[in-house]
This record gives sequence, C-alpha cells and structure tokens, in this order.
Amino acid sequence: MRIPIHIQQELPGVATAFDESSMRGHLQAALFGAARPGFTVERCTPNKPLYVPGECCTVQYEFEARDNASGALQARTVVGRVFPGAASCAAYMSDKLTPLVARIRGRADVAMFAEPAAVIEPLNMIVHAWPIDGELPTLVDATDPRRMIEVFRETLEAAPEQRFAIQDCAIEPVSYRRRQRCVLRYTLTGRAAGSHEPRRLVVYGKLTPHGREALDGPILAALHAYIQQGRGHRFTVPRSLGWRPDLRLALLEAVPGEAKIGSALRARLKAQPPPDAPPLEELITTCGRVAATLHTSGLELGPARTLRDRLEDLQLEVAITREFAPEFAGQAQAWLEAITAHAEQSQALPPCLCHGDFKYAQLLFDGGACGMVDFDTICQAEPALDLGQFLAYLRTQVQKTQKRPGGRSALDEELGEQFLRAYVEALGDRAEDEPRLRARTTVHEVVSLLRMALHSRQKFKDVRLDSTTVILEQRLSRLPRPPG
Repeated sequence: MRIPIHIQQELPGVATAFDESSMRGHLQAALFGAARPGFTVERCTPNKPLYVPGECCTVQYEFEARDNASGALQARTVVGRVFPGAASCAAYMSDKLTPLVARIRGRADVAMFAEPAAVIEPLNMIVHAWPIDGELPTLVDATDPRRMIEVFRETLEAAPEQRFAIQDCAIEPVSYRRRQRCVLRYTLTGRAAGSHEPRRLVVYGKLTPHGREALDGPILAALHAYIQQGRGHRFTVPRSLGWRPDLRLALLEAVPGEAKIGSALRARLKAQPPPDAPPLEELITTCGRVAATLHTSGLELGPARTLRDRLEDLQLEVAITREFAPEFAGQAQAWLEAITAHAEQSQALPPCLCHGDFKYAQLLFDGGACGMVDFDTICQAEPALDLGQFLAYLRTQVQKTQKRPGGRSALDEELGEQFLRAYVEALGDRAEDEPRLRARTTVHEVVSLLRMALHSRQKFKDVRLDSTTVILEQRLSRLPRPPG
C-alpha cells in the first residue's frame, strides 16, 4: 500500500499507523499500559483505511491480545484515527469519545482494556476499541445487551406473533466497514409466553443515516405485500420491526439463506467442486428475475435518483481525490467527461422502483428459495441503475478472484449476458426497447466502476484500483462515441 507523500506531510503520524511492528508497542501502551500488564498485543494488522481530506485518516486493526495468565487470545476490532495536529486530535477525543468512554465503563466487552480509547500523542492519533465510535455514537447503546433486551421487549410487544419472554441477547457485528454504518446481528433466547418452551429469534439491526426513510415499516410492508401477490419471481424481503430514533437503529427480521454467488464464482474460477447451492448460472438467472420483479412492481417508494445525480456525486468524489492524488483525479475527470458526454446523447428510461445498490451479495439463497436484503437505498430510478451496478460488481469479483491481470476469462461476459437475458425474458412483453436498455445499463455500469475506482484510491487499495480501472476502460470502449 502506497501512502501518497501529500498525505504523509498533512498527517505526519500516518506512516507509523500502518506499520504493524511499530503499532504493537503504541497500542500496548495506549490501551493497556501499566494497569493491564496481563495482556500482550500480538497482532494489529492494519486494514480498511479511509482518508478524509482536511480531517483525518482512519484505519481498522485486526487486533489480538494474549491473556498472559490463561494463554488465550482475545480478538477485537480497534480503530485508529490520525489527525493533522495535536489540537484536532484532542478536540475529537474530548468532544466525541470521552462521553462514550464514560457510558461504556464496566462493560464486559471492553473490560480487558485499561483505557478503551486513548491518545497516542507522538502520532497525533486516537485509538478506540469496538464498540466506541465517534461517528456512530449510538453504537455503544445498540451493543449493550441490557439496553437491547428492554428495546426488544418493547418492540416485540407490538408484534404478537414474535412475542416471548426474552432472557438473553447475544450481539455480534456483521458489517462494520463504511463510515456511519454498521450492521449487527441480535440472537434473542428465552421462553415462549405462558410456557417453558425455549424460543430463539434472530434480528438484524442497521445503524444508517437512511434508516427512517427506507427501513421503517410502511415501505418494506408495501414491498412485501406486492411480492406475496405472486405477480413476478417470488422472493423474501425482511419485515421491519421498527425504527428506533433514539438509537438511529432499524430493526429487521432475518431473511433465511446465505449469499452464495461469491463462493460459487470462486469455485468455478478455481476449478473446484461447486458449493452446496444451485448452479452458478441458475443463481445469476434468479438475480435477473428478482430485478425484473422489483422494476415492474409499479410501487412509488423512495426518493428520485437520476443519472445526473450520480454524475454530480462522482464530480464530488473526483474533487476529494484531487486533494491527495491529483494525477489519478485528472484521469478520473477525463473518464467522467467521456461518460457524461455519452449520457447526454442517450435517452433515459422511465423511472421505476429500484433497489439502489443491487449487488449479488444482497441476494440470499436457501435451497431453491431466494431472499433480498439491504433496502436502505431504495429509490425511483431508471432500471439501468440496478442492472449496471450488478454487472459492475460481478465483473470486478471475477477479475479479483482469477488474479490474472495480464488476461481475463470470458466468465464475466457469459454471466453478464445470462443476467441481462434472464431480466429481459422476465419482462416479457413489457421489454419495449432492449437496445436502449442495454446502452443505458452500460452507462450506469461505468458510473459504478468509476465510483469503485475512486473509493479504492481513497482507501489506498492499489490492487483493487488496478483491476477496476482495467475493467472500466474496457467497458468505456463499449460506449458508442457521441457525435462530434
């Protein structure tokens, strides 16, 4: 991973923050110090960096400390934030983290640490242990079993079919990658009301800025009701158990199944036996049919989102990237201008209900049944947005898995065509203009690829950046050149 000189000059401690051998000593002193001599930091592998120009650079550590008495390794997530100077570092600590430390004192999940959040002064850096997060202040409460048992007692009281006497609540993170977002899995155990029969219920919680608008009950209920009518491909969507504004937390029923397309792709490309799932082509066909069912629902849910909106978002991403990688930003600007020129010469498709972040990982398979999750970006957009997003992530996963930068298999083309063909066939006589659909899909696909490339650069993921730009240039070449 190459950290640009500009960032090292702005954040003098950032190079050390990515040096594991140096950080072991810093984390030992900051999180344990003399008060916890019984623990020794053995691993702190840096991962998931994110640079925010003018603010800081964050990094997640895959952290392990050994209990010297028992010999057991304790794994935790620790986040580091490197600031430009001592003043901004101290302000973040006092304003955002010190109140959270006070609220979490005494909890078992941070009991191993002498200080669950601390300043490393020579680096102008703060480190804090899960679930302390200044960008997600309610995460402390959303991971407190005692608090959440009370929340679920209130929540399930309004859902008689789920009601039972809750005795325990186990909490684990599912996704903790993006800023201001986190997915939690709650496993509730107890007894059925009026009996001693054991009960178990799995609920997912999403801390997200979009929860109230997209994950509250009415939107998901309307979508669930439409799918149950059986007018398209039948699939499961999560039902909402409510939005907790005090926690910024959406609570959702679990959808049966697992995301199996990624493992099926890896098995195919490595010539290994297929996983315990339907054939890869059948999984891809199901994705096309699910997309068609969403797009033909006629449901007017979610805000409007246009290609122009996406292009304007990209312009902001280019401006952010220019602050620390001007050469790549210049190339990205040229790509963006080429995409914009083509978009202005092509006609948009009529808007419809779209998932908004349609990727193969959002489709869960349970035998022959299928479910879909992550509806917090639901919107009214042209169907090409979902189709292009799906194809962009499918192609990059194929490229990532085969790890052959000098050459590519044709699998991404074959599966992409399988997906689009299944989608058009599911539309039936509603597929009015397939060439126009495919053209607009390619435009949205390259928009998604450019966004992925910019994010890879912002996160210093050079290998992913290289593979994404190869695909981006190939797909750009598929766009007809606009007149003039």
